[in-house]
Amino acid sequence: MKCVITLSFLLFSFPILSQDNFIISLENLKISDFSSRNFYFDKIFENNEIKIIGYSKLDRISKVKILSFKNGVRNEINDLLARSFPEKEGQLGLQLVIEELSSFEEARYSKDVVTIIFHAQISIADTILYSNKLQTEYEGDFSDENYAELIVKTIKEFIYDFALVPDQQIIKEDNKSMDIEDLVETGSRNVVAVGYQIGGYTLIGFNYEIRVSDNIGVHFGAGYRGYTAGVKVHWKPTKDGGFINISYKDGGFGLINGWAVEYGSRKAFGQNKGTFGFHYQVGLALITNLSLEYRKAFGGVEPPFPTISLGLGFSW
Repeated sequence: MKCVITLSFLLFSFPILSQDNFIISLENLKISDFSSRNFYFDKIFENNEIKIIGYSKLDRISKVKILSFKNGVRNEINDLLARSFPEKEGQLGLQLVIEELSSFEEARYSKDVVTIIFHAQISIADTILYSNKLQTEYEGDFSDENYAELIVKTIKEFIYDFALVPDQQIIKEDNKSMDIEDLVETGSRNVVAVGYQIGGYTLIGFNYEIRVSDNIGVHFGAGYRGYTAGVKVHWKPTKDGGFINISYKDGGFGLINGWAVEYGSRKAFGQNKGTFGFHYQVGLALITNLSLEYRKAFGGVEPPFPTISLGLGFSW
């Protein structure tokens, strides 16, 4: 009799555990866009292997719901944001780093309550623009299919908080803050450069770059005496910063020609971000054509051969 009572106590004191696995997808969902935004999302990262785990406690029965994304967290959210915030000309490409995405479901009185936690950072280059751990609650009768909609609503609230907060500030690594307007360049990102061996193999020349995207620019230039044309790959979406320059260069209008690969950078003076500044580039060039006049200066060598390529000057 004692054993029976003990067994009955155990049965009615501890919940019965069960587990169900569900696959969810965000592929048919979209966050409403808004016309005033000046950004889009070009990269999505996840710091850890993220799983959505829902836990239900109804009376004495506990059910654990293991939710997983059909195409993985990063791919699902990347597609969602690409549909919701498509890239437009002149906008900044932002990075979204997901720290946590989880859920908790429970019964409160006669209602079910689902809590979605979305912890993420929005950054540009190495600068954090916004960081928040958003926790939202939803009440109602929820099916497993509703989880995808609730997740999208929470991500939407996170992004809207970032985009619509007035006097938005940037959180820097040294814990100092600055207004977002100090980072975002509102004018053209095209660059004019003037200097030594700028615009080809020249004593002095100019070069004009047209920025066609956050990371790519095409350029052409000329000077005394020569010309150049090529492509620049930028690390940052701003005017200032490093780049790789791949270009065709001419000197003397046919006396010397070659292809060059250079690392370069420009830095604006003082606080005038994106305006007048110092400009340099240095690398290697493969000389493909060399006139008899120039061959004497190079020791009589025959092309093709590599040589140092550089450029120094100012830009705005």
